[in-house]
Amino acid sequence: MIDHVGAGPDTGSEEPAVYHHPLPPAGFDPSKARDVELQRYGLPAGPGFAAGAAAAFRRGFLAPPPDRPLRFVPAQRPVLALAAASAPARTNRIAAGRLPVHKSANWSGASLAPRGGRDFVSVMGRWTVPAVTGPAGGEERRSSTWIGLDGQGFYQDSSLPQIGTLQIWHPGPPPQAAYETWYQWWARGQANAPEPLPLPVAGGDVVSAILTVLDPTTVRFNLKNETQGLMLQAFDAAAPGPCRISGASAEWILERPSPLGSDGWHPYGLTAYAPFSFTDCVAQSAGPAGRALQDHDLARARLIRMAEITAAARVRTISRPSLVPGRPREVRLTYVGP
Repeated sequence: MIDHVGAGPDTGSEEPAVYHHPLPPAGFDPSKARDVELQRYGLPAGPGFAAGAAAAFRRGFLAPPPDRPLRFVPAQRPVLALAAASAPARTNRIAAGRLPVHKSANWSGASLAPRGGRDFVSVMGRWTVPAVTGPAGGEERRSSTWIGLDGQGFYQDSSLPQIGTLQIWHPGPPPQAAYETWYQWWARGQANAPEPLPLPVAGGDVVSAILTVLDPTTVRFNLKNETQGLMLQAFDAAAPGPCRISGASAEWILERPSPLGSDGWHPYGLTAYAPFSFTDCVAQSAGPAGRALQDHDLARARLIRMAEITAAARVRTISRPSLVPGRPREVRLTYVGP
């Protein structure tokens, strides 16, 4: 669900191949498992999650609810031909092009770029699914909340693996809200639709997600509903050809998505949403020659506010991000529409 402004219409499709890891057995407690067991099931493990903020995030991600076992939800998509990579590796850098200005027609949140020749190899975050509302009657409204990699580049064959939640306001009758989970590997010039995921979610649920780069064309997807004590079966997806992962940016975004096949200038109306935060936001980078991974918070992040053009041809902000003092891994999102 990329920021399509200026991208032009999608013209083709190269759906990414997907490999699903085995489902853990009933009663499996990932918080007590060894790394070799976690790796078997595609769960966060290894040196990339050994220390620092990433390690703290992993502990929370793997922990079961305090009152019941963690349950695993089958991803329920066809297994296509893809050899699963065994460990994270440094990506090959592609020139990222310019970053967008702080104002966007359909993005609101935080974007971060690495420095010193480093590349991002993972991104993680936690958020409360924002409860949404809207007017009765009229048109359907949508918003999506997600984390992603590489979404800020305007270079050739740029792409964006992302995973998150979708919030829909159906105007009725009767008017009602609906909530879903999804992932997408958007690629410039390709009509790769968001893929619905079977992990249930509701407004007010806390979800957490991790994207991990396995090699320059493969990303691992992990998603958990912490409130309901459910974790989605882990899967790896291959980049749609001829795209490669640059590691040039990491994102934590609330979006006003566009219908598939549109030119990006006509997104859905934005749902009115309850204020919420992306918390525990961490991106990890690798340097040349296999130097140790580094954790990055939002201290250097670029904040993006969402704006729309009114009937009077004026530009007004409809969603505003803000950093939270004393919490360098949190970005707050606030609806400021009519």
